[in-house]
This record gives sequence, structure tokens and C-alpha cells, in this order.
Amino acid sequence: MFTGLIEGKGRVVLVQETDGGRIIEIEYSWDDNDLRLGDSISINGACQTVTELNDNRERFKVYSSYKTLELTNLGELHLGEFVNLERSVTPNTRLGGHYVQGHVDGTGTITLSESRDGGKVQVFHIEYPNWMDRYIVTRGSIAIDGISLTVVSIPKENTLELVLIPETIQKTNAYTWKVGSIVNIEIDLIARYLEKMIPAK
Repeated sequence: MFTGLIEGKGRVVLVQETDGGRIIEIEYSWDDNDLRLGDSISINGACQTVTELNDNRERFKVYSSYKTLELTNLGELHLGEFVNLERSVTPNTRLGGHYVQGHVDGTGTITLSESRDGGKVQVFHIEYPNWMDRYIVTRGSIAIDGISLTVVSIPKENTLELVLIPETIQKTNAYTWKVGSIVNIEIDLIARYLEKMIPAK
């Protein structure tokens, strides 16, 4: 389980294709480095398992299966690219975002990126698949590339609007988002449970 509060941006230093997926190695210097083999870690919002760790624990590898590559943007990663990182929550973690499982539901496409209010905020529009529409509501929670965000509005069909403050842009890979960028989407866990609990009419 994660919170959607990104700890930092890791740099992709190795991408190795395999028969059933790909091995990805990421470099990042944690402030309080407690990373261990077998740990769950969110990479652009996708929950992955640390399979290899170098001696100073500043480089780690994960194995992404073919299914993960189908559902997420991890299959599009290239050397030198930056990804959002978050370690799984602990019992004493502050839940400042929302409950994020790291189970990416699919991807969306950035259709608008513009600076507003004298550069104080960056506005994004993201087009998402039709089937997600029932789960996405104005002022609802959503995880985009693992970032816990609030849907500002639904400006048109199958499109959501986000407004990001400079701190979020600086701390995450959102500064690389541009029109045409593919981002991971995880819909709100509560919305999925509500659908299951409420009988269809």
C-alpha cells in the first residue's frame, strides 16, 4: 500500500528485455535508506518488487512482467529517464495523500499542458479510456504516475483536469509531461468497492 506522496525521482540506468518482460535498474539516493531485497516499491505508480540491490543501496533492480508492461508506461521507459518513487507505507507513516495500491488500471494521454496564474500552477488535461469514466469524478482522488492528485474538473468526455503546484512539479516527473505523454492511472480504491457493493439497476 502507498500514499501517492512521491519521495523522489529515480533515474533509469538499465533496461534489459527478457522473454516475459523487462529488467529495469534505477538509481536514487534515499534520505533514510532502508531499502531491502523483496521490498515493494512504487515506480510511476506501479507496485514492483526489489529483486537486486547494490552494496550502497542506491541502485536497485525490478522485474516487470509482460502484463505490467501492457497496463503501464514502464514498457516505454528509456535510459536516463526519471521515474516517481515511493516506498510502501509503514504503521507510522502519515497518510497525507490517499490509499494507493500500486495496481495501475491503465494509461492516459496528456492532451493539454499550460502554465497559468503567472506560472504559479501548471494545468494538465488527461484523456483516459471510456471504461474509467464511471470511477472518475470532480474533486475525487486519483493517482497519476503514482502521484496522489485531485480531479479539478471533467472539461469534456473522458478527459480530466489537474492543477499542479510548483512543489509537485519539482518533486516528481510531472515536469516532463507534455502533450502526447503517456501516464499511468490508478482509479480511487473506494470507487471500485462502491461499484461492487451497490447492486446494478
